[in-house]
Amino acid sequence: MKITNKRILITGGTSGIGLVLGRKLKQHNNEVILMGTNPEKLLTLRKEGFTTLSCDLSDPVHIEKSIVEIQNKYHHIDILFNNAGVQYNYDLTGQGYPLEKIGKEIAINVTGQIILTQLLLPLLHQSNDPKIILTTSGLGAFPKQDGLNYSATKAAMRNFTVGLRYALKNTHIQVHEFIPPVTDTGMTRDRSEGKMSPKVLVDQIIPQLERGRKVLTVGKMRLFLWIAFLFPGIAHKIIS
Repeated sequence: MKITNKRILITGGTSGIGLVLGRKLKQHNNEVILMGTNPEKLLTLRKEGFTTLSCDLSDPVHIEKSIVEIQNKYHHIDILFNNAGVQYNYDLTGQGYPLEKIGKEIAINVTGQIILTQLLLPLLHQSNDPKIILTTSGLGAFPKQDGLNYSATKAAMRNFTVGLRYALKNTHIQVHEFIPPVTDTGMTRDRSEGKMSPKVLVDQIIPQLERGRKVLTVGKMRLFLWIAFLFPGIAHKIIS
């Protein structure tokens, strides 16, 4: 089923994969709500015709205020794309590791997304064809040494995605996991390995979503997931 004439909320929608997703989905006559924290970016995207919403996922109070704003404006949401995330690379086993960064990664990547999802369930239930897509990572299947906390947050969201799918199995809400490969975004600016273009990635992912695939990703990531499960030593070498 083609994704068209839907109301779609994308967190982390003002840059990177989220913004490319938003622009692609808007081309297909969808109403796209982009959620972010940067006021300048939100203003610019409103001028492009997007609906925008300021929301700091690290602050539960701010999330609740944003949800009230959504509830006052909309009767339903068709698709929630939980795409926001932050990643800080640091040696957790060394001295002087940054406590505030550990807390922020967990708040944005896990706690905030779970709260947002839970609060939006009533509006999703009002849709005729609701979907929840949660962005995780290959690092949720096998951790990176200089990103242990980030890896742990993505493992948590992989677990949450599976659990949510079973919790909602007797409803009409479909739950999907989106696992990007290393993608050329601001988050990976300092990484030198081969990176996929966000546009190329999105062009591959949307047809998978339309076909109802539970796990949305690319071939090399599907291979890595099997390697991480069957041959963790090899997965460690790949990540390193």
